[in-house]
Amino acid sequence: MRSPSLLSSLAISAVLSSLPALAHDHAVLRGRLVFADHEKPVVRVLDLDTGEVTHSFDVPKANPGFATAQGGRFVVIKTGDDAGTLRFLDTGLTIESHGDHNDIEKGPVKLTSLVLTGQKPAHVISGHGQLALFYDGIRPWDGQSTAKAVLVAINDLAKDKPTLTEWPSPGPQHGIVVPMAEGRWLMSVPNPVYVKGEDRSASSRPDGFEILERTKGSWTRLASFNDPAKPDASCKLYHGHAAADGRHVFGCAEGEGGGMLVLSQAGTKFSARKLAYPDERRLSTIKARAGAKCMVANYGKTSPYDGLLRVDPTAKSLTAADVLPVPGGQSACQFELSANGRRLANLTPDGKLRVYDVAAWKELASFDAVPAFDCQYGAKTPTPSLAVVGGSAYVSDPTNGRIREYNLETLKQALDLPVEGMPANLAGSDAG
Repeated sequence: MRSPSLLSSLAISAVLSSLPALAHDHAVLRGRLVFADHEKPVVRVLDLDTGEVTHSFDVPKANPGFATAQGGRFVVIKTGDDAGTLRFLDTGLTIESHGDHNDIEKGPVKLTSLVLTGQKPAHVISGHGQLALFYDGIRPWDGQSTAKAVLVAINDLAKDKPTLTEWPSPGPQHGIVVPMAEGRWLMSVPNPVYVKGEDRSASSRPDGFEILERTKGSWTRLASFNDPAKPDASCKLYHGHAAADGRHVFGCAEGEGGGMLVLSQAGTKFSARKLAYPDERRLSTIKARAGAKCMVANYGKTSPYDGLLRVDPTAKSLTAADVLPVPGGQSACQFELSANGRRLANLTPDGKLRVYDVAAWKELASFDAVPAFDCQYGAKTPTPSLAVVGGSAYVSDPTNGRIREYNLETLKQALDLPVEGMPANLAGSDAG
């Protein structure tokens, strides 16, 4: 780790200029950024107020994946080891919203004692103060599968022994569990053809969902959206979910009966409808922010998804105007919404970071953020990462050992920090 005296003049001036010391009669702290190393099995914590790496934690493999729990304090570490281990990092950050700004308090940083294992950890979803960690299970023709979800209250992660609830999936699936509040959970239903294991071409993606309630140690089904004969009650080949302001949007297959399943809740009643795609393509990842009118997804026929799709979940239909081609026919690669949902940051394989205005659906700025890179899943070469925290986009540059910040409101580059090693995956913020 380099000392602050070795930071570039750009980084030093950016730190000073980005701290609103007189605003609201106190300095607003910037917080911390968690990042992995491409070569070394270590997770580091960067203090954004000093430019120093303050903590380092050993993990089983290099460049683990991250998922940040609602509230932004806890980061789930997908270690990538053969045991399917998940660890939990307490960043020590407490975020309090004051409307026009967030106040951040910094507590101790630690790796908690909670360790979870299972077959193929995949989707991590949080909401309503709850965290759901889904294990897909192995392919049925490879042996006995133990697909499951582990559920835990986010506040309990600070305890030495948090209370855990385990939901056994009816079968292996690349599935999802979504917290719905008041002890209710949305669970994906496995594809029965895949579960049987007789047809190895069958998809592991689920085709529908059930909403269950946990009471007195048992599960009760409250609603089902798992009827393949009804487009508004199924989601063939599900992949991609986002939620905001009481609406959940799920990416389903393209083609006849396809589209997005938009699920809403009114009291104890649940309803769903299909929102068709503008054309023959589909989404696989979708992002949302509380209070924002629109969500944003990647869009394409198959990988690489070479478009961005603006999704208004209240709209009757989407049009070609909601589709934004990625320049040069590139993969949409990595994209994140600002905290207020008005701006979108998009890091593409050519190394550029583009900033879009979501309402106008146009490019506002473009930065040469990192050298060109391979965005394909499982790429052997170092892959930069994009994370958005509040109104800033952070980009890791493993080739040059730096982390850079871009302000999504002023459209200017801010921090440019040298860090030890080859910074790769970044943990973003979910303060919703």
